[in-house]
Amino acid sequence: MSDYEIENTFDIFNDDEELDDSWLNEIENEDKLYTSFYTEENEIVKLVYIYINRDNKIYYIKKDDIILDNKLIDKTKLIFLLKKNKIYNSKDHKLISILQYNIDLEPEDLSSYLKNSEKYNFLSVKSTLSEIKWDDSIHFFKNLNSLHIIFYENVVKENKTNTKKIYIRESKKRRKSRKKLT
Repeated sequence: MSDYEIENTFDIFNDDEELDDSWLNEIENEDKLYTSFYTEENEIVKLVYIYINRDNKIYYIKKDDIILDNKLIDKTKLIFLLKKNKIYNSKDHKLISILQYNIDLEPEDLSSYLKNSEKYNFLSVKSTLSEIKWDDSIHFFKNLNSLHIIFYENVVKENKTNTKKIYIRESKKRRKSRKKLT
């Protein structure tokens, strides 16, 4: 190539005319309409504490939010939350169940979910006290992700018997007897 050809090639790109990028702007504007249907990382999850009394009736529900670290609640934080919230109204409660509700639906499956929601299950029962991880959710459903902790009122056993215990011990003293020699 000669120098003249190279200069002419660069002149094409250095013209004062701008490239037509309106089509790109149209796509970006159209894409903004669908941003709430893209999956995103969960940062905050709702905590729901449910307290059940001795009559098996829910008598209090407490709601709170928790900030996730790398999409999970680690085991130590979970144990801290359980210990902190197991006492309500001066009554001790024991943990019955931990339920995780995580809508991890992909955008491609959204229309299928709307047509037949019975085949999707987003609720999982946690049987061990270990870290709890949340999968990415569609932005539109992020506020529905939650962790439900169910407590049951501890039954305090009252000691109604007033029987005094009597301990029988063996006598440690032995009688010493001397035999007479005659």
